[in-house]
Amino acid sequence: MLRPDLFQEPRLLEIETNTRRRLGEAQRMQWLGEVVGSQESLRHIADKKQQAERRRAQAGRGEDGVTALG
Repeated sequence: MLRPDLFQEPRLLEIETNTRRRLGEAQRMQWLGEVVGSQESLRHIADKKQQAERRRAQAGRGEDGVTALG
């Protein structure tokens, strides 16, 4: 399982913003499949943000390797 790289967190936030925009457009256009897909993507993004927060807490405790993928 890949662990989130804390240096990539700004990119994750950018992806979240773009996904929310896409979701809004899909809802306006009533593209139901795209709505479902965007909602699922946002759930995964939320999971990654939680993982990053846990990694940040580990870094605060001084645990090794917290910014590495692995």
